[in-house]
Parts: sequence; C-alpha cells; structure tokens
Amino acid sequence: MRNLNSQINTMFNETIYRIEADNGSRIKKFTIRFTKSNQKYSPEHLEALLGSHEKAIREVPLLFLRIEKTARQKYLVLLDEERRRELLKVMTDHVEMLVEKMNRKYRDIFKSQKRLEEFDSRIKNTLMAGKQRINDETKKVSESIGEKLSSSSKIKPEELARIYELDESTLIDLKAIEPLQAIHEVFEGVKEDNVAKNAFEGMREGIVICSKFGTQLGIDPSQNHTEAARRLKKRSIAAGTLVLKDLIDAIYILTQQLKLPGEKRNNEIITKTHSRLNESLNKHDGAEKVIASLQAFFQMLSIV
Repeated sequence: MRNLNSQINTMFNETIYRIEADNGSRIKKFTIRFTKSNQKYSPEHLEALLGSHEKAIREVPLLFLRIEKTARQKYLVLLDEERRRELLKVMTDHVEMLVEKMNRKYRDIFKSQKRLEEFDSRIKNTLMAGKQRINDETKKVSESIGEKLSSSSKIKPEELARIYELDESTLIDLKAIEPLQAIHEVFEGVKEDNVAKNAFEGMREGIVICSKFGTQLGIDPSQNHTEAARRLKKRSIAAGTLVLKDLIDAIYILTQQLKLPGEKRNNEIITKTHSRLNESLNKHDGAEKVIASLQAFFQMLSIV
C-alpha cells in the first residue's frame, strides 16, 4: 500500500509544519509577556520556553501516530515491519531536529547564566524521553491496529480490488473503499435474496464496465506517441475516473436508502441521485451497458 503510505507522509509534512508554527506562536506570546514585565530570560521565562519546545516534541508521536492509526483502520491495512521502521525513523528525525533547534536557541543563554550543565542534562533527557515515547507509542499503535483489523467484519481493500478489477491505489485515490464496504454490508444482509444477488452482480458488473471508460481510445498507432495523443489519453482517463467515482458514490447513496424500510426512504434523494447518475454516465460511450447492468438494482428501489 505504497500509495497509502505516501498519502500519510503528506499529512505528516503538514502536521510537522503545524507543530512548529504552534510552537513559534507560543514562544512569541511568552516572550512578549515576560519582556513587558522585565523578566525576559528569567528562570520562569526560560522554563516556559523550554516547556513549549518539549510540548512540540511530545506532539510528534501523538499526532503522527493518530494519523497513521486512523488511516490504517479506515482502509483496513496493517502496520507492517517495513512501514513501522520507516515511521520510527520519520518521527525520530523530527524529534532530533526539534531538540537541536532548542539546543541552538537557548544554549548560549543558559551558558551566560552559568546553568549550562543543567541545560545539557535537560536536552539529553528530552531527547531520550522523546525517542522512548516514539518506540513505546508505536508499539501500542501497531498492536491496536492489529487487534482492530482482526476483529473487523468489513471487506478488505484487496478483496474489493479483486471484485471490481481495480488497483488498491485507485480505490484510495477515488476514496471508494468506505462506500464500497458500506455497499457490501447492505447486500451481505440480504444475501439469501435472489433478487438482491442479481442486483449486486449487476452493480458489480456496472462498476467494472465503468472502470474501463477512457482507457480504450481509437488512436492511430502511428500517432500513439505524439504529444496530442498523450494529452487526449490523459483527459480521457481523468474523465473516466470522475464518472467512476460518481457511479460508486451514487450507488452508495442509493444503497443507504435501500436498507431503510420502504416507507422511510427519501424518494427525492433517490430520484435526484438516479437522475444525476444518468446525466454523468450519458457523457460516455458504453453508458447504456452500465445503466442496463444496474436495472435490477434500480428496480429494488422502484426506479423505472
């Protein structure tokens, strides 16, 4: 799941930026407050400054592991050993960087106050505690993810990829895993119903057909490597991806209505969703095949 790791890493980059920005804001406020009272670099001021840096250091494993855990539980992906090592390195690098900034910023001040030994000891302990916290919390999160996923009844992303003939990375990019899991849960509840079985199979077939939109273009082979052909392919695939997302989202919305008792269904939502789906599909060749495959599903919702 390299694509998932990449997305998580992007969130890490945003998070460390936010951690540093928050720390900078706290430090500025402390400095203004203590300067106004003629206590700049007093023991109390320095304690507040170091405490702010230490808070930032504690936030690295806290926030990073929260992101990692949330994403992996959402997509039902275990934290494997390779990713665990990568995660440890990323967090350790950030903690070391924050400690080094703390050291560079205040070392001379403590030295001038003849408190260098105290400062060096605190820096050392802060770094050791930060690394220990990273190891301990990563182990806890890894175990928690494993326990959560082992007890989950949701269909796994790799199984969804097999059923719909899509890459797991595509499912992630489309944000389709949760909707498809929810769709499967609804149909799992009526799996003994032959009508529902036919509707589900038609729905699956429709998604598979739709996933091919934009991938088969009638381009002259001799022109296949031209810039114009590449641009056409890119636009066509992008359009096909959008309609596939529209289809999955529409089926999800309609399935949520399907699981309700007939008298509690919102006919306006059903009608509008069906209409938008037809409008989206009809822009593409092959739309009639997708719509035909969905007829059994539509009939379950009394859409004619």
